[in-house]
Amino acid sequence: MVRIGVVGLALLVAGAPALAQVPRYTVAAELVGGVLGGYAGGALGALALSWALSVGYTGWEALARVIVGAYLGFFGGSIAGASLGVIGVGTLLGIEGNVPLAVLGAATGTGLSFGIGFSLQVPEMVLPFGPLLSAAGATAGFNVGARPQD
Repeated sequence: MVRIGVVGLALLVAGAPALAQVPRYTVAAELVGGVLGGYAGGALGALALSWALSVGYTGWEALARVIVGAYLGFFGGSIAGASLGVIGVGTLLGIEGNVPLAVLGAATGTGLSFGIGFSLQVPEMVLPFGPLLSAAGATAGFNVGARPQD
């Protein structure tokens, strides 16, 4: 099953440049790039910030700093990763999109996932769904006024 997914992803990425002259044909590839970038950025951000905030502390204070650092790092990392993934794939496919709205859309998507997770009192659901909503927001923002590069 994993091989089918990998082959499907490879076909999507390989076939997208042939359709790249029309921005709406690249949305799926941008979304995939944003999701992958969002998960990678979220993981790196969580690891880096939790480590940076807890260096030199011990006990309960270190644990609290690791948890806060992991959530804040995941928040920022998924925004940066999803934005860079969408912008990178779009640029690679020859699309000139709206970069500030891509970053704003990623922040909105991640904030929405955090808001929903904490309001429903299931904050553990933020981690699997945060980068997905972040990538969707970044893709939507990037494609506002998108056009082929000259």
